[in-house]
Amino acid sequence: MSNIFNFKRFMGYFRHDLISAWQNAGASMISIACMPVWFFVIYEMFCLVFDGHFGYMSHGAGVAAYVLSFLLAPVFFPVQIYGKVTDKRLGSNWLLLPASAFEKFLSMLLVLCVVLPLAWLAAITACDLLLSLTGTYALTGTYDGPVIASIFDGLDSAMAEFRTENATLAIASHSAIYLSWCADILFFALGAIFFRKNKIVYTFLSAMGIGILITLIGGIIAASGNFELNIDPEDLSEDSLMRTLNLIIYALYVVEFALLDLGIYFRIKTLKH
Repeated sequence: MSNIFNFKRFMGYFRHDLISAWQNAGASMISIACMPVWFFVIYEMFCLVFDGHFGYMSHGAGVAAYVLSFLLAPVFFPVQIYGKVTDKRLGSNWLLLPASAFEKFLSMLLVLCVVLPLAWLAAITACDLLLSLTGTYALTGTYDGPVIASIFDGLDSAMAEFRTENATLAIASHSAIYLSWCADILFFALGAIFFRKNKIVYTFLSAMGIGILITLIGGIIAASGNFELNIDPEDLSEDSLMRTLNLIIYALYVVEFALLDLGIYFRIKTLKH
């Protein structure tokens, strides 16, 4: 058992992983998390140049900054932190670190799915509060914040529509956002440790290929006529549809994360130079 997991050895490697993550991706994390600030600064510069005074950055622009930051973070962080493992020299040093494949896998999960989202959320929330204070006291009327709170409120309102008298959607907006982060960042982490060059490009192409393959398989099954639900309209109700939707959501998440976790673990276990 100690060859698979030893707590003291794991904690030593985890500390090393955290330090390495900060050294390799700390600056990028802060830059991406500060996306609302960059949007605000660029917008106000254009207002000064063309209008001669500070302007009001619309709520939609603020939301776009947060969405862009959320989409970019899972794409670039895995490559910056773990992309080196496929390098012959750096990867060999990484393989020689005193930790089992499972410990390295577990540390990767904690860094990508716990530490990074918390750090990103803390940084972008700090930016949101800073811009809100700026729009309230320094440059009055230039920023309508805090935007991040309104984003969650909007998502909660949208997902509240998926509710019946006896059933509700199985996943809340906060959980959906977090699971989306985990799924995206683990997929790009698998690409970062699998491909040796052009990691982000090849991972994007792989995602497109998987999507096309799933679509083709679904189309072939539907066209064959061998797949019938055999559900009468009178059997359908809002509650039954909601329960079916929840079952599909659970099944998709279980399958997706099982495949991603197994792929990452076995890639780490079989990685050689």
